[in-house]
Amino acid sequence: MTKRIWVAIAVGIAIGSLGLVTAQAATQRIVSQKAVPKFGKVTGNVEGNTYTFKTIDGQLKMIVNHQLASFPKTAWVVSKSALVQKANGKQYRYYYISSLSKSNKRYSGWVWRSYLKTPTTVNLRAPYINQNAVKAWMGCESASLLEGLHNKGVMKTTGLIAFMTHLPRSKNNNPNNGFAGSPYKVTPGVFQSIFPKPLAKWGNQYEPVKNMSGANLSKLRAQLRLHNPVVVYVTLHFAKAQYGHYFWGTGINNSHVMLLDGYKPGYYHVADPNQGKYWVAASKLTRSYNYKHFAVAVQ
Repeated sequence: MTKRIWVAIAVGIAIGSLGLVTAQAATQRIVSQKAVPKFGKVTGNVEGNTYTFKTIDGQLKMIVNHQLASFPKTAWVVSKSALVQKANGKQYRYYYISSLSKSNKRYSGWVWRSYLKTPTTVNLRAPYINQNAVKAWMGCESASLLEGLHNKGVMKTTGLIAFMTHLPRSKNNNPNNGFAGSPYKVTPGVFQSIFPKPLAKWGNQYEPVKNMSGANLSKLRAQLRLHNPVVVYVTLHFAKAQYGHYFWGTGINNSHVMLLDGYKPGYYHVADPNQGKYWVAASKLTRSYNYKHFAVAVQ
């Protein structure tokens, strides 16, 4: 009799244990969640949904709030990441995304990461500002920054001449402090430019502008996916760098500045104040940009 009781108890414990395991496996829950550096993607996809997460009695409920089919070309900002364990015991990565739009209406929600795709082509279609039309032969930095501001809908009625009346100048002709020389004429012996730090400070008076110097091109493409055009320091006609030595350091004498506003496989798109809007081979722009890694993002 005693033996049968112990067998029954053992069986009961085993069943209870199995029941406990089954209950745990059936629980849908968030395993971990964290903020992530913001980066842009688009769906490029008509499948999948975004969800609102709600935890009820310890069980995660995923409530559909948007269908990605409604946003085939929308760019999204990813700001959070969550690892979700489904009822089948498997774990899936979800991103919290918010739509990018110039309107006040925003959409957001959690989405399975496989439904997000990095776009193969981006073109922000920034406007072209011709520096030569106003004889600002050395004003490519100002023109490129103004192109970026106009692309953001800022100062759209301000022309290049009016804009450059506020150009910060360097009293000692050091481009690290402001513009050296004059944007309207060649000044022998002076490296006529304004470097990213003072350029970003100037731009910040009108719109958030970030000094991205040191960033590789993959980070600049991420800015484009966030709809942020980037002022890039390259060389004229993307030629080999010609170096010169000055009291403040080494400069590239054939330096040129333009606005990066798009990319596609094998190419980048620019709004070049000296030459117009065009696609340039990625190999050419990469070599030219990599001489200094100078860039300013208009955000």
